[in-house]
Amino acid sequence: MNNFELFKLKKAGLTNLNILAILDYQEKQEKSLSLRNMAVVSKCKNPILFMEKYKALDTKELRKEFNCFPSVSILDDEYPLELKHCYNPPVLLFYQGNLELLNRPKMAVVGARTASATGTKSVQKIVKELGNHFVIVSGLARGIDTSAHLSALKNGGASIAVIGCGLDVYYPKENKQLQAYMAKNHLVLSEYVAGEAPLKFHFPERNRIIAGYQI
Repeated sequence: MNNFELFKLKKAGLTNLNILAILDYQEKQEKSLSLRNMAVVSKCKNPILFMEKYKALDTKELRKEFNCFPSVSILDDEYPLELKHCYNPPVLLFYQGNLELLNRPKMAVVGARTASATGTKSVQKIVKELGNHFVIVSGLARGIDTSAHLSALKNGGASIAVIGCGLDVYYPKENKQLQAYMAKNHLVLSEYVAGEAPLKFHFPERNRIIAGYQI
């Protein structure tokens, strides 16, 4: 199983938990599975539909979509150990920036989108006091998230943003410049393919990744 195969399983409709079940089975049995057996082992809701969708995938077009951004998977050595131990660890992440930041000590900082002035100042103070001891991980949302990222950058630290949309989508729009800067000089991570919109259910999914960096 490689990163592209993981991507194909997702595009055919399997959830992250479905794919984790397949990977766990293959690791324990030390053998690969046929498409039919993957449908069974995954415990997906509609095995027949999954197999039909998988067979109908246009591999050439899918490869173009997959190659829009580099990826790191739970099968790779670069995959952060912290995430492996969290609930429902993401099997595949697309990224922009410096993947080496995943090897450094990290701390998650999150909070309200409508943060008070006091809350914002408190976060800025905490991040500043942390100095360069931790890479600050947050969600690039309005409010506390943005303050945490900016404070880390302002004080010479490093930061990782985990977003709930494709890496080529800027959300919120007012953070476009910040996201672009972090993608070039720090690190931006996403479970979602290029062009995918920031749908409401993406954010709880994103939050579990950020929570994986809590200490």
